[in-house]
Formats: sequence, structure tokens, C-alpha cells
Amino acid sequence: MKILYVQHDMLVWASARQWSYTTHLAYVEGLRAAGHEVLVLFTSCWAWARKIVGDQRFDQVWINDVTHSLGQRPAWEAPPSLTESDFAWLATLAPVRLGIVMETLHYDPADYAEVPELGRRVPLMQRAVLPHVTHFCVVDEMDVRHVENWGAQAVWTPCHVPQRFFRASRPNVDRPAVFIGSGYARRAKYLQNPRLAGLLEFRASGEHATPLPGVFDQLNNPVRRELLAGEYRQADWTNFVDTAQQVRAKLFDLFLDGLSNALATINLPSFVKTYAGRVCESMVIGQPVVSWRVPGRPQTERLFRDGEQILLFDGDDPDRLAAALERLKRESGLAQRLGEQALANARKHHTTEHRVAQVLAWIQTGITPKYWD
Repeated sequence: MKILYVQHDMLVWASARQWSYTTHLAYVEGLRAAGHEVLVLFTSCWAWARKIVGDQRFDQVWINDVTHSLGQRPAWEAPPSLTESDFAWLATLAPVRLGIVMETLHYDPADYAEVPELGRRVPLMQRAVLPHVTHFCVVDEMDVRHVENWGAQAVWTPCHVPQRFFRASRPNVDRPAVFIGSGYARRAKYLQNPRLAGLLEFRASGEHATPLPGVFDQLNNPVRRELLAGEYRQADWTNFVDTAQQVRAKLFDLFLDGLSNALATINLPSFVKTYAGRVCESMVIGQPVVSWRVPGRPQTERLFRDGEQILLFDGDDPDRLAAALERLKRESGLAQRLGEQALANARKHHTTEHRVAQVLAWIQTGITPKYWD
């Protein structure tokens, strides 16, 4: 098939790093691994969109991410948001248009109170995206029903990682467990809890000690601006996309390195009601994961067996997290077994290549994929 892949991107690494490679250009790897021809567009280069497409038509258009591409951010941080007319144009290019949603669509009242901006996303998406997109991939299992109630087709697509990043490693039971991510207000109690002192480390991601974040910023600012100021040439565009993908992939590799040499990776409670990418990303390097039990998400809980492939703690409770970490240190070999079994499960069920194949089969047949044995 011939597929147009539209990727929303940020212009500075300090913001872009919130969206992992696995929720970014990894999808392109999966599509090409299946033998499909893929043309990539970045929203940061939207001024060239029609030049790049020309008079081509496609079997499918994939748009990632249909919520954040509508967001309003400062010009130094992100490109202008896409508009309904942009989505209407994309709808003329292929009979199948797939919108990828990387965060929860419907939140709890407390979440809206803490971050009012979350309430803007659904109305914007219903107005600008829904009339022009035929299928949706959602990361929160509960959003399948919401999207279907709007009259579109939806499938739940949990976390995944391209095969080339898989590797075995050993947890270090003499080191604290690590959390790499945003330490917003509701997570401060984990850093301050005395029982977690020596058990939990808030660690900077591995790429920050390298020049690569600066390379990303250079590519997406002066280099991108110079590219767009010139005459469109397909070879220049292909080179820009390939370079962006290589930089992104290397940054992701460094992030994975930063998850190693620890007792475990911690997945703390979040606004998004599914496992964060760090869960599967840790598993593909054999790193054990201790995660909050995502409330009211039974399919998410089935992804990994508690006590065999993951350790879960209930509620938003630092003491329960501490108890799980104490168990990891106390039970000889438990951390290693969790890491090994999680890696084996990820190889079978959670590669990007497998997930993309499942999505393509769902579009063709309507049969919901299965993500566990």
C-alpha cells in the first residue's frame, strides 16, 4: 500500500522529549517493515505539505497525533496548529484516514481542575478532526467506546517498541529504582516520602549529558527554516526526514540506557489512564517495572501479569510503592525474573512491527486485536 504519514512535532527537545520515539516515527518503521511505501509529512514543515504531496493519492493517511496537532503553543515551541481545512484536505488524499490519539480523551473531574486545558481537546477534535477521519487508534481503552459513540471506528493500541531496540540487561538490586518523567505536583509526595528515600530516584533522562538535544534543536530551527526558505526538492526533503528520524532514534536509545543500572523502573500515577511508554520501553531492555494499577482499565491490567511480568501497587500511595520496592530487594531473584519474563512477553506481543500489522488488519477486517496469550 501507499501511505501518507503525518507527524506532529515540537521544535525544541525540552518539549519534544515528552513524546517518545515509540509514539512518534516508530510507526513509520512498522509500516515500512510490512512492505508499505510511506511518505512522511511533519506539521513543522506544513508550508511545504502540498508541494511534497503534489498530485499523489494514497491508500491510507495516518495522522499522529490528532489532539496535540490542534494545540495552541508558543511559536518557539511548536508549529501552528492544524485546522479543519487541513484535515479536510487530507481527507481528499485517501479513502482511509487514521487518527492516532496519544493521550486520554476523557478525564476525571480532579484532572480537569488541575489542568483546565485538558477540557479543550475533545471539542476541538470533534469539530476539526472527526468529520474527516475514518478510524482512530487510542491509548486509553475507555476511549474506544467514546469514539464509536461519535460514529467513527476505534481500536485500543497499547504501548510498543521497534524490534531493533530490544536487548537484555540485568537490574541492579543495589541501586534505587528510577523514575524518568515529568515531576508535576501530584508526584512530589513520592520524592518527599521518607520510606522511599534510598529506594526511588528521580533521574534525568540519559540524553541530557550528550550534545544530541542541541542537535535536535538545530535541526528543527535554523536547518528547518533554511530548508523551507529554499526551493522544494524531493531529495532535500527525504534527507531532512531521514536525519530527523535518526536523531530521534538515537535520543531514544540514550533514554533506554538511562533506564538501566537500577532496581526497577517506576511508573507513577498520571493524567493519562493507561501505561506510560516507559513501561514497555523498560521491559524491552529486561528492566523490571513497578507501576500504579490504572483504575477502571481491565484490559490494560491484562497486558502484563502482576507478580510475573510487572509489580503493581494500588492507589496513588507512596507507602504501597515502597512496599513493592522493598519486596523486590527482599526476594532474591525476583527483579531478574520480572525483567526476563517481561522481555519475553514484549518480544511476542509488543513490537512496533507487530502492533502496526494488527492495526492494518483491524482496518481491513474490523476484528479487534488481541494483546496477550
